[in-house]
Parts: sequence; structure tokens; C-alpha cells
Amino acid sequence: MKKIIAFISALLMFPQPVYTYAESGEIFSETVGNSTFYYTINSSQNAVITDCSSYEEEIIIPSSLGGCLVTTIAEKAFFGKFTLGSVIIPEGVTHIGDNAFSGCLSLESIKIPETVTYLGDGCFTSCSELKSVELNHSISSIPDNCFNACTSLQNINIPDSVTVIGTEAFFGCSDISGIFIPPNVKFIGENALGMHYDIRGSGIETFNNFSIRGLPETAAADYAESNNIELSFLLGDVNLDGYVDAVDSSMVLIEYASLSADKSGTFDIYQMFAGDYDKNGMVDSVDATMILIEYARLQTELIK
Repeated sequence: MKKIIAFISALLMFPQPVYTYAESGEIFSETVGNSTFYYTINSSQNAVITDCSSYEEEIIIPSSLGGCLVTTIAEKAFFGKFTLGSVIIPEGVTHIGDNAFSGCLSLESIKIPETVTYLGDGCFTSCSELKSVELNHSISSIPDNCFNACTSLQNINIPDSVTVIGTEAFFGCSDISGIFIPPNVKFIGENALGMHYDIRGSGIETFNNFSIRGLPETAAADYAESNNIELSFLLGDVNLDGYVDAVDSSMVLIEYASLSADKSGTFDIYQMFAGDYDKNGMVDSVDATMILIEYARLQTELIK
């Protein structure tokens, strides 16, 4: 019942698709597995998916249709596919249009490939079961209403490539409390984070106990202050337990050793900022030592 209500809400929020095609107006179709994809060919001779006929729980979007590379998922192409639980977007797609996956009520996770540089407004609005999103480092903007009403969303990182978080981008997403907003984000739109409709119907309000992590004198700090949201950041607290201690120092040393051996690091963006104690842009043994010194100082304060 909850999903049906959410689907009806999505239908009311967005009218049914009105597609714009290539000059010829010709629509092609191709069946891959149990899914039929409808597409046009743009002026660059690339395929633009405009619709999909499928009741599959998993849809694998093909990398090519009609011998043409798929580069665009058009506006509302997968709108309202309420049986869709997972979708695989291929490398090569660069553009995901407005409301492309809006109303996909069963969609639980999404990975945006590195080739995608553009997300349209509301592209995942009302995906009420969406729990996990993996964004790439090619996206500079999380647009208006992108994850609006994704009420189950818990796991998402904002990459440092993002400079804009649009209006109501995460409206109604209570479970992302504690999300880290990198300092590269220069603009956060109205009601983008930590806001929802009051159940009493009196308007928009802040979620209780909602917080964001971010640095002072950034867009995150300004947004938090304007909306009475807690802003938290503790330099040196790499493991996010609220304390600066020997564990944090050890984690920095391990990360430094891995990076020194030309291996992939394990720190996310927040941990990189928290671990860079001397603020020189890198995590190394100096930071580990400084964190340990700070831990010793705090222990001395406690003894006093």
C-alpha cells in the first residue's frame, strides 16, 4: 500500500512523458533479454533511450542499440517502473535526463558510471526503496529534486567534484544525517538537506537530530547555520567515533603505508580531511604523530 501511494504521488507530481526525438522523429526498438528498449538516433549518431518495456526486477541497459553507442537516457525513460529493483547503467552513458528513474519504487541501489557528466532534475525522485547511491567523480552538480522523497536513502557520498547541490536535492531523506559535504561544494539550494514536510501539515521543517559534517566557513557551514542544523567536524577523528585517539593515529599510518606502496587508499573524502591534521593536502606519518600528540594532550586534560 505504501508503494502504491508513493507511485500515485509520483504520477501526480510529474505528468506523463512527452518525448522529443531526432528531426526524423523515427523511433526504433530493440529487445535485449526480456526488455524492449525504444530509442532514437541523435545528430552524433548515438542512441538515446526514450522508453523501456519491461517488468524485470533487474534491467541491464545495453551499451549499444542498433549498432550505435548508448550515450543518453532521456527524460522519464524509466519513469514509474515500479517493479525495477536494480539497474546497471553501462560505461559510455554521459547524460541521464530529467526524472529518468523517478517513481521506480522498488529500486534499491544505483551506481553512476564514470562517463556520466550530467544528471537531470528529479532523476531519482520518489525512489522510496533506494538505499545506496554511488556517484562518480565526473559529476559537478546534484540537481534540483535529484533524490527528493528517497525516504530509505542511507548510503551516499558526495564526491569532491560536486560544486552545487540543488534545491530540495535530498528533501525528505532523514537517514543521510551525518553526510559529509566537501568544501568544494560552493552552493546548496533551499531545503536541500535535512528538511521534510511536517506531518501536521503546517509546512516544511527540519528533521529532529539531523546533522551534516563539513568544514567551517564553507557552504555546508552556511547552510547548517541558516537552517538550525548541527554542523560537526572533528579534526583527527578518522574513524568517526567522536574521539581523537590512538586508533585514529594507527589508521592514518596504515593509509599512509598503503599510499606509499602505490596501493589504493581506503579513506573516503571525510576521512582524508579528518586525517590531514597539518592541512597540507596529504595524509602521512606527520599527521599520525600529531594526532597521537593531541590524544596525549587530551588524556592529560582528563587526568587534571
